[in-house]
Amino acid sequence: MNLMQGTVNGWQLISPRKLAPMLFLAAVALGEALWIHAHPLAFSGTEPVFWTSLILLSISWIYGSSGRSLALSEMSFYAALWIVTALIGAILTYIFATLNLPLLDAQFTRLDQALGFNWLAFYDFVQQHPLLRAVLTLAYFSGLLQVFFSIIYLSHCARNDRNEELWWSSSIALMLTALLSGLLPAAGTLFYHSVGLENAVHLPHFMALREGSLSEFAFGDLRGIVTFPSYHTTIALLLIHAYRQLGLFRWVLALNILMLISTPINGGHYLVDMLGSGIVTVFSIYLTRRVQYFLQR
Repeated sequence: MNLMQGTVNGWQLISPRKLAPMLFLAAVALGEALWIHAHPLAFSGTEPVFWTSLILLSISWIYGSSGRSLALSEMSFYAALWIVTALIGAILTYIFATLNLPLLDAQFTRLDQALGFNWLAFYDFVQQHPLLRAVLTLAYFSGLLQVFFSIIYLSHCARNDRNEELWWSSSIALMLTALLSGLLPAAGTLFYHSVGLENAVHLPHFMALREGSLSEFAFGDLRGIVTFPSYHTTIALLLIHAYRQLGLFRWVLALNILMLISTPINGGHYLVDMLGSGIVTVFSIYLTRRVQYFLQR
């Protein structure tokens, strides 16, 4: 789908299905800017995101409007969207963390136990099997690579509808995840059980935001600070959904099942986090279909 769509009085018009994501991100970014302006919170070093996304959008426009490579146009467009979304989403999670509502780790632990999930036993089992731990770690950190591979693969296959669907559902889910993480905060299983704290890289920023002891953050230092709901779980489920009926489905399914298994350990998540993410995922897919229906009218 070309970035540009037709002309009016000699002016090229941007396709509504391309304009809508940019307006969505601009609206969220404006809300964040207004909130940050009124509160002692600052983010520096974000200029590379701006310039990278601008270059990618320019490539998308050049190759799309000229017809030289619609696949490259799609790749560049969605790469730009994902890069900007990652920054905006990360900032949003930091903003909601400042709400400093009571931590729910004890309640989540009790819910896990009621569901029959013993996190400590699972953690100990994985630590006792180094090969399993290594495989799960690789799967856990494959999410970002999977997203960018998907941009390339889906563009190459001319499945622009799937690129659009994956971006919208992931972006909507990220905004919902940020909101819920502020309303239902938790520090995670590593914190609650006091094990593997060297891997709990989110804690310094998470606690500082809650305490108000740190107000300026560099872009390169931003961390994933969300426990409930688990965004890793959401991404795994959405990737599986995006590849349905495609040739690589079985491979994507296998890899993301491993990612789901790794999430409680490598992400320090409760089972409740993952169940909550399942609900977020289903709701995000529903909202995405409504958005796509509206844009097709």
